[in-house]
Amino acid sequence: MENILNLLIKRIKKSIPLLIIIPLLLAGLGYFFEIKSEPVVSYAASAKIELGFYDFEKWNNAERVKSNITNYSFLESAFPDYDPEELEAIRSGIVINTLSGTSLEIIYRSNNEEKVEEGLERLVDAFLVKDNEELEKESSNAKDRLKTLKSEPLGVEETIVDRENSIYEYEDIISSYYPAELTEPVIVSESRSEDFSSKKRAVLGGLIGVTIVFGYIVVPLLFREEDM
Repeated sequence: MENILNLLIKRIKKSIPLLIIIPLLLAGLGYFFEIKSEPVVSYAASAKIELGFYDFEKWNNAERVKSNITNYSFLESAFPDYDPEELEAIRSGIVINTLSGTSLEIIYRSNNEEKVEEGLERLVDAFLVKDNEELEKESSNAKDRLKTLKSEPLGVEETIVDRENSIYEYEDIISSYYPAELTEPVIVSESRSEDFSSKKRAVLGGLIGVTIVFGYIVVPLLFREEDM
């Protein structure tokens, strides 16, 4: 073992010029040799929505809406001209963050700037249309129930005052209904992958040079030790 260490020290001393020249040479080549590559560009469109009030369990709850928007049937209604593969691509690019129980942020990512903006706008518009449809449906049902309440006879042990209070409460609930609102319009941001800079190429070249010299010094000694 001691003999191997002595030989290693001797080879290192003899190889000092190589330890300096080869890493510096490869570092210089890495620094000045530019790798021509196109940076990877991706786009993300984002929008924020404040949910309405009329049916908390279905379309006014952020977690439920998050699930509804990524539902395949909803995406079909938002993109009726898309085939199943395109719908799946849309679905995979959607990220929904619940900011609170009644507000959320919708993000759609793609490598096409026009498609990412158009895609999110169509998605948001489809949701707002659906939200208004559900609001009108719920309002209509509530008004029908209110109409029935006003016309049906009093129940057992129900007074006129009780009925008037019930009618007032129903009217108050209906008047408090409101639709979802787009609080932040669609905004598109761009991100680029960082190019392999000249400094990084120089460091990599230097490390490769050190590895080559290290192999030149050590490998012959390893084979010699096996022969011994």
